[in-house]
Amino acid sequence: MNGKYFSISFFACFCFLQLSPNPLKGQPKEESEQIVVRLATENQLIPLYLTKFSDNNSGLTQKHLQQLENVLQFDLNHNGMTCTIARSGEKDKIVNKFSSDDAGDPKTLRSLNVFYVIKASAGSDKKLSATLFAVNGDSIKQTSSAPLSGSLGEDRRKIHQLADAIHKALFDANGIASTHILYSVRKKAPEANRWNSEIWEADYDGENARRVVNDAGYNISPVYVPPKPGHHCSGFFYVGYQAAQPKIYVASLKEGVGRRLTYLRGNQLMPAIATKRNQVAFISDVAGNPDLFLQAFNPETGAINKPHQIFAARKSTQGSPAFSPDGTQLAFVSNKDGSPRIYVIDVPAPNTPLKDVHAELVTKHSVESSAPAWSPDGAKLAYCAMTNGVRQIWVYNFNTREERQLTQGPGNKENPSWAPNSLNLVYNRSQGDEISELHLINLNQPNATKITSGPGEKRFPNWEPLP
Repeated sequence: MNGKYFSISFFACFCFLQLSPNPLKGQPKEESEQIVVRLATENQLIPLYLTKFSDNNSGLTQKHLQQLENVLQFDLNHNGMTCTIARSGEKDKIVNKFSSDDAGDPKTLRSLNVFYVIKASAGSDKKLSATLFAVNGDSIKQTSSAPLSGSLGEDRRKIHQLADAIHKALFDANGIASTHILYSVRKKAPEANRWNSEIWEADYDGENARRVVNDAGYNISPVYVPPKPGHHCSGFFYVGYQAAQPKIYVASLKEGVGRRLTYLRGNQLMPAIATKRNQVAFISDVAGNPDLFLQAFNPETGAINKPHQIFAARKSTQGSPAFSPDGTQLAFVSNKDGSPRIYVIDVPAPNTPLKDVHAELVTKHSVESSAPAWSPDGAKLAYCAMTNGVRQIWVYNFNTREERQLTQGPGNKENPSWAPNSLNLVYNRSQGDEISELHLINLNQPNATKITSGPGEKRFPNWEPLP
């Protein structure tokens, strides 16, 4: 045979053969001085040809299969690494001949920019199987098929698993299609002249949304508690106003009942938790000014001892802490030198005098900056900054010392949060009286996609980390 193919399993992790060296990896260029550049697509996306889902007496409706096909196409177009190619009769005629014994006409497909083909079919007993063909090569890897339920909500999650298996086969790295996003939904209470804000969780594409806090009060700023190795996220922090003032709560995704993190006086806001799950940073005005505090934490038992202040500046406001992945540094917002900008400090040891904690300015170009988010690979900070009168998402690269504008156009974009792959971001966008919605964007495809709709302002998204 002339082709290479993989039958992709949804339910287990397999050590797939590497098709080729990762063409999207590259070393960042070192710069001696900070410069500002506009973000462009740095790496060419790998084109995939997805054939129409075939039905072999599955008992599923054509509408259902078409919906699942659309889910897989969305996943392949939003992982930051691949894109699907427009179908044509000429391409279909060639790829429909693909099988384990016959790879069709590889030369013609390569001339049409087709290097990988995905064929999926639903067989008897509602089982879906998929095969990934490489136009070049001669290796084979087979795995099992997966049963479908006929329920769109359940089956779309199996398609997400399929998309992640394809990603693993191509890049030997975990995909993001099976991850989730926490966010708040702000609505006007119908029975009173006041606002409610609820915490919701959805699949990364905005589907299968559900409320996760059993409280109809005012709750914002949800943050996942990172999972312990080998597990998925089971808990999260959020800020609630049940005590009249904002306080930080922690809850399980299963039960949705919050318990107080600390019992400090005053306001507590903007929680951030270290990847090691042992420290929580937040903002509190208990000392008279909104300053940065640190709380030792155990996910099973809660807060350990009392929180302590780790940064303050005279007559200034601090906000939005974000841990580095190794937990040794914190990025945060401060207006201590004028307009709000992003600073970084080393996490001080206990009992370190505040005068010995020194903050390094990161956003030297962007002014009125806020909401820093540290990428899981540790190399970048995403944040929003006022740009020609509109708040846009920017990215700072620690290796190149560049500040890059990621988003364009009208509408304020705020509260970025990284996907586990350090390529994708989710943020909320609003414009005038337009309701705030969540959008996806990634560094290799700087065109945003809206993933939410309907009543309520969706804000403060937080992307689920992987174990």
